[in-house]
Amino acid sequence: MPRPRASIRMSVTTSAPRMLVDRGDRESPWWQVSVIGDMLATLDTLTTAGQHHVMGKVVAVVRDQVLRAGPLVSRPDRDLLAGLVEDLEHESDRLSPDPSVFTPRAERLIKLLAVVR
Repeated sequence: MPRPRASIRMSVTTSAPRMLVDRGDRESPWWQVSVIGDMLATLDTLTTAGQHHVMGKVVAVVRDQVLRAGPLVSRPDRDLLAGLVEDLEHESDRLSPDPSVFTPRAERLIKLLAVVR
């Protein structure tokens, strides 16, 4: 039996999506997005090495989600999504990455991917 899709609710105070997540399915895009949100929330508390590590993990998951979304979007949209992933990767590869730049970009990309699903 197929799993029901998670619903997205917008928070009145932050306008950030809140997702109901099935924690039992780690392959679920919704579960992965939930984990990414938790990871992004910790970036300011980490050392530079920790930021590199977490940002690399976020980029890997987001890149995978963009690849999965590829067949569902037009060629220009695929190129746009790929460019956004490259921007995240560039920031994560900097000698001293800036979480205040990386986090909002990652959150915007996640919101775009949520629309595709």
